[in-house]
Amino acid sequence: MTKNDKYPISMWTCSIRDSKIEREYFDNKMSIDKKYSRPLILIVGIIYLLLIIPQTILHEGFGDMMNGLFVRMISFLVILALYSLMSKEGNNTLIAILTSVVELILVANYFHTMMRIAGTEYYLAILDLVVMISMIFIIPNKFFYKLLVGVVAHIGFFIFAYYTIPDLSSNQFLTGMVYGTCIILIIVMTHHKINYFDRVKFLNEKELIILSETDALTGVYNRAKFDSELIKWIKLKKRYDHPISIVLMDFDNFKGVNDRFGHLRGDQILKDSAEIVRENTRETDVFARWGGEEFIILMPDTRRKNAIAIAERIRKSIEQHAFCIQDQVTCSFGVTEVYHNDTAYSVFDRVDELLYTAKSEGRNVVVS
Repeated sequence: MTKNDKYPISMWTCSIRDSKIEREYFDNKMSIDKKYSRPLILIVGIIYLLLIIPQTILHEGFGDMMNGLFVRMISFLVILALYSLMSKEGNNTLIAILTSVVELILVANYFHTMMRIAGTEYYLAILDLVVMISMIFIIPNKFFYKLLVGVVAHIGFFIFAYYTIPDLSSNQFLTGMVYGTCIILIIVMTHHKINYFDRVKFLNEKELIILSETDALTGVYNRAKFDSELIKWIKLKKRYDHPISIVLMDFDNFKGVNDRFGHLRGDQILKDSAEIVRENTRETDVFARWGGEEFIILMPDTRRKNAIAIAERIRKSIEQHAFCIQDQVTCSFGVTEVYHNDTAYSVFDRVDELLYTAKSEGRNVVVS
C-alpha cells in the first residue's frame, strides 16, 4: 500500500479526499478547537488594538492617530463579532466561510489604514502583517481557506506598501519583503504540517475503531459492537417507547457446505449473503455477525410485522441467489420485538429460541 493510499490527504489543501470523512473530521475538530480558540481570538484582537500605541508614538499628526484608532476599533469590533459567532453551534462549513469573510474584512481595513496614514512605518506595518496572518492561521478554519486569505493579505500588503508608504527605498522594500515572507512561510509550513498530521492521526484512530467494531471476513459489525448498540437502543426504548425489532438468522446445514466445498467457498457465501442483507436493510439498522454462520439485525423504529416482512425478503433473496456452489443455500430466521421489561439477555434468549423453532420446523422459514 502506498503512502497516498494509506493517507488520502491533499498536500495542497490539507483536506481528506473523501468529502464525507473530511466533514466528519472538520466537525469534530471545530467542536474541540472552539473551546480554546475563542479566548485566543479575543487576545489577538486586543493585541491588534494595542498596536495603536507604537503607531501613535511614531505619528505626530492627531488626525492620523485618530484615523488609525478608528480603523483598529472597527477591526476589533469585527473580531468580537467573530468571537461571538464561534460560540454558536451550527453548520461548521458555513462558519468557516463566514470566518474567512470576516478575516478579509480585517485585511481590507488594514489596507485602508495604510492608504490613509501617510507616515506608516514600513517595518512596523510588516509586524502588523505577521500578527494578522498569525491570527488567520490560529482561528479554526479549513486550511485552504486560511491559505487563501493569507495569500491575499500577503500580496496585497506589499502592493499597498509599494504605492502608499512614502520615502520607501527599493532596498528597504526588498529587505522587508524577504524577511516578512520568510516569517510568514514558516507560519504557513508549521500549520500545514500540523493540519496534515492531525488528519493522519484522525484517519488512523478511525481505522482502529473500525477494526475493533467490524468482522474481518464480512465487513459488518462484530458481536461486541452489536452488544453495545443493543444496550443503547434498549435504554432508548424505555425512555421514548420507540419500537425496536431483532432478527437472528442462521445458515441451514452450513457445516455440510464447508465439508463438501471447502472453507474458502463457505467464506465467500457468508460475504455474499452479508451483501444481500445490506441491500435489504437500512443504514440505520445495526447488522452484525453474531458468530460462525449466525447474523443478527437490530431494526430501530420497526414493528415486529415489518421486521418479519424484511426477514422474509432476505430469506427469499438468499434462497434465489446463485452462489459459488451448485447446491441451494438457505437460512432460517427468528424475529422478535423488544419490550419495556427486556434486557439484552432476555431479548437474545427469546430470538434464539425462535430461531431454534425455525430450525426444528424444517428450516428456510421465518418464525416470530
